[in-house]
Amino acid sequence: MLIRSRSFILIGLLVPALAQAAPAIGQAQKAIERGHYSAAVTRLKPLVARGDARAEEALGVLYDAGRGVAPDPVLAAKLYREAALQGSGAAQLNLANLYLEGRGVAIDPVAAYAWADAAAASGEPGGQRIIDKLARLMPLAQLKSAQSLGQRYVDLYVVNLRTG
Repeated sequence: MLIRSRSFILIGLLVPALAQAAPAIGQAQKAIERGHYSAAVTRLKPLVARGDARAEEALGVLYDAGRGVAPDPVLAAKLYREAALQGSGAAQLNLANLYLEGRGVAIDPVAAYAWADAAAASGEPGGQRIIDKLARLMPLAQLKSAQSLGQRYVDLYVVNLRTG
């Protein structure tokens, strides 16, 4: 049941994000709103091939939730990573959750913390919730490692991308 409710949350977050995107992504958004997930996948794939971070994150959500495609958390993680490296806060948050849960990637609290830190710096409030949770659970040495990696990710995938 957790996966099913998570998929509705992911789709719910995806639709408004796509509304602000280019017309081709807008067509994918309309398909998602109508529940035509396969059509959305078809519209997103060419954009993903061109490296569009919004399309990568959106297609990652569809693979993560199994909407219009068979669920594939490994491919979802790959798509989220590509978008996260381009500064997508939503993809950074989704990738942090995958590392936290061990879906599509090995469980890695340090990586989860680092991506959550980048997501929080990108304005995603869920990032701070993950940081707070992990900070309470991690041994001090692991926390320091996570904080260091997190700062590196913020510098590389948030700050540097904003300042060009």
